[in-house]
Amino acid sequence: MPRIRHHHKTRTGCKTCKQRKVKCDEELPMCKNCTRRGIECVWISGTPQLDSAPSRASSTQSAHENPPSMISRFTGQFLFDMLDLQLMHHYATVTSRSLSSDPASSSVWGIIVPKIAFDVKNRYLLHAILALSALHAHHANPAANQYAVAASTHHLQAETGVHNAEADVEVDINAVFITLALLALYEFATSSTASSYSSSRQITFRAIPPKVEQNWSQLRGGVLRPLFLTLVPTVAPTPLERQFPSSLSTLLSTMHSPPEVEELYDVSVYTAYKVSIHFLERAWKASFEKDYWMHASCMWWAKLTDTFIRLLIERRPRALIILAHYCVMMKRVAVDGPWWVRKQWGNEAARILAPLMIDGCPGQDGFRISWTRHVKTRHLTLQVRIS
Repeated sequence: MPRIRHHHKTRTGCKTCKQRKVKCDEELPMCKNCTRRGIECVWISGTPQLDSAPSRASSTQSAHENPPSMISRFTGQFLFDMLDLQLMHHYATVTSRSLSSDPASSSVWGIIVPKIAFDVKNRYLLHAILALSALHAHHANPAANQYAVAASTHHLQAETGVHNAEADVEVDINAVFITLALLALYEFATSSTASSYSSSRQITFRAIPPKVEQNWSQLRGGVLRPLFLTLVPTVAPTPLERQFPSSLSTLLSTMHSPPEVEELYDVSVYTAYKVSIHFLERAWKASFEKDYWMHASCMWWAKLTDTFIRLLIERRPRALIILAHYCVMMKRVAVDGPWWVRKQWGNEAARILAPLMIDGCPGQDGFRISWTRHVKTRHLTLQVRIS
């Protein structure tokens, strides 16, 4: 007669299994269901209690059979595997230094930010740090697929975590701001083209300014203060070869006869173009200063209006020309800039303008564009003339 196996009933299971409505075996530190699916194993409170305590041998065997494969929460603590530790070291020694050349800001990214992330309430920030670090490691070694998988996994958990945290009235605004900034950089680095108008990049970038405005005093007066000194640059008057292309102002003129001139009589459309040009000029001037590369690269996207995004989606000529100028600016920044800005910006500018017109040949709407390449410096400057 076969031996009867005693079955220990449990009062609780992990929260993840309860949400999935499956039976939890309560293995520690991760149950088998969560280990098998590679998802976070979250416990409701403390250690699960059994009606009859399992033997020490069983618990020890379980721990060896189920090592944590990613950051997991158990009794309010984080458990790292070796890859996570490697990524944290990479962030502290390499990635954080690519976020700013300013010593004070670099210290915030490399020292203060990890300290904030190690608070158990801010684990979404820890995921954001590891996501960007993994992406950087994969950028340096594309053949190492484990970095790509880790980057995607941590990015998703950071994104989900920060959105859930924002509903908490006692949320750490420093952690939220830094997480959004790191997510925006991640999405910026992974976007294949500048014309990903409806991508999550736009959503994340444009979520940052309202957060800053609502919590300006707390952010500016806290431990992140050095970051805001470089995020809002004061740029000296620029020499002639660095000046913003004045030809962009003709895009707002009704005295010429480009296509769809009637759109400029729509106040919301006119304002959208004007705002985008204004902030592009600020980014353009900041782009010549190494300390302001992040501002130049990212803040233009953060300041775009909903109307301008719509105009990009509709591929309106004026919106595309403004975007092409941004790409030309970024081509120059990418020469000496950090890893996360290095794309084929020059090709992207040409691709964006191709439907309108190339090298003086009219497009389908007779929209004339002339290209002027200045050789005063090693930088490429694009000028657009409407006639």
